[in-house]
Amino acid sequence: MSVLIVGAGPAGLVLAIELARRGVIPRVIDAGAAEHRESRAVSIVARSLELLDDLGLAQAAIERGVPLHALNFYQGTTTLAEMDVTAVDSPFPLDLCIPQWQTVALLRDRAEELGVTVEWNTRLVGQRARAHGVNVEIVHGDGRAERCDTHWLIGADGAHSTVRESAGITRERADLRRGFILGDVATDWTLTRDRFHVYFGRTGVLAVFPMVEGYWRILASTPGDQPPEDPGLADFATYVTQRTPLDSRVRDLRWSSSFVARESLADRLRSGRVLLIGDAAHSHSPVGGQGMNTGMQDALNLGWKLALVVTGRAGESLLDSYQAERWPVVKAVVDATSTTTHLATETTLLARRVRRHALRLFGRLNPVQQRLSNAFGEHLVHYRGSALVFERWHESPARAWSDVAGAGPEAGELVRDTYVETRSGSVVALRHLLRPPGHHLVLFGADTTDPGILAVWQAAAREVMDGHGDVHLVTRGHLPPGPAEGIYADPRSEAHNRYGVRRPSLYVIRPDKYVGYRGDQVDFAPVTDYFRVLAA
Repeated sequence: MSVLIVGAGPAGLVLAIELARRGVIPRVIDAGAAEHRESRAVSIVARSLELLDDLGLAQAAIERGVPLHALNFYQGTTTLAEMDVTAVDSPFPLDLCIPQWQTVALLRDRAEELGVTVEWNTRLVGQRARAHGVNVEIVHGDGRAERCDTHWLIGADGAHSTVRESAGITRERADLRRGFILGDVATDWTLTRDRFHVYFGRTGVLAVFPMVEGYWRILASTPGDQPPEDPGLADFATYVTQRTPLDSRVRDLRWSSSFVARESLADRLRSGRVLLIGDAAHSHSPVGGQGMNTGMQDALNLGWKLALVVTGRAGESLLDSYQAERWPVVKAVVDATSTTTHLATETTLLARRVRRHALRLFGRLNPVQQRLSNAFGEHLVHYRGSALVFERWHESPARAWSDVAGAGPEAGELVRDTYVETRSGSVVALRHLLRPPGHHLVLFGADTTDPGILAVWQAAAREVMDGHGDVHLVTRGHLPPGPAEGIYADPRSEAHNRYGVRRPSLYVIRPDKYVGYRGDQVDFAPVTDYFRVLAA
């Protein structure tokens, strides 16, 4: 087989879908049962909603979840700050609360539509590296053992990853010595259900946020690092009484769990033909809700690269960029969640005072709120230092029509959504034009209106993109006569302004929706160079 993915959680399923969309059908196994309804991770941030939108699943997820627009912090009955999570520069300016099992169900259905079958109750128990692959030992639910070869082995099997351990990949671990309980309960609270509510008390922190069907998720820190193994209603009621002004009469405990916050980071994400994604590569405190989202973004980064390698369109060295691009990101996530966990749970008098004053200050500063919102939505992630991205951008003087506030996304930065018009006058989102798998070349025509020049540019663009992806030509003027396939109008200059375009320019968009190359002149030689680097 070409690819074996061990683990059918969100990260493993996103990777399976990304491969299948590109014609590579992986084998997927999971040690667990097919049906479970545990909440687990419940937060899908803006960047992950964009990922789901690429797969045609964002609207279905939003319909099943509870959209959140703010994060409120309290001390007793006093509101310390309100952070607006809608300040993120995204077509999905929200955070979505949805039980993990529902997210998994949506991804499973999409994977099955593409021909992927998950083998449940099936475990990997060992592996041996071979010259051109990995020999693996698998045990099925009925006890039957199987040995087989795979060209690529992907560990998406969680924090206690068998793939990681059997590959000999070490990890750095730390115990934050912070205990937590969490559970989903019914209550009669009148709290606004479009936001997180975080309460700081003398004995710790307690957060509540809305779940589907009128339930609330409670997350509470516990003294020391020995939370109850099976927290019940009485445990949650006690912390609600101690730390909040809310009614402590909670009922109908649907699900509960406890844990001690620990973090780990694999020293590398690739070892030969073995690669790690999600919790198998990095695990950390759930404070901030970044875990599942970071794992899904790992899969998005790896999927298109692995597909190119498997189909023979790129060399194995392309996969080194997965380590180079994602390891700094996951290291930053682990560090940030560790710091946030300590700040949120510290109970000394000095810490409580500092936290109170800092939150009050942050709540008044709009630039800080906007940056925090973009960080929370994973919109600050970039690959600007990657060897896979480059630009030739001279920032020529702006035309009179341009009211560009910035210079547009740099090479290695996330694309920006905008809207363009078709010949019929209908409006289409750029993100929807970028949905098909593969790279995309967006050619901004600026003031050029000559139909002959536009036709020559479009033909040259299609030639250089042949076999790599689609071409989209966006012009400020009226669309030229004749066939208009792949040509769009930007009469109000919104798209040009969003991309910092002052004159005819090129943007090569990677399959994971980061800018691979940009240049502020119509020169296709650098585009050829870009794909030559990928194929090396």
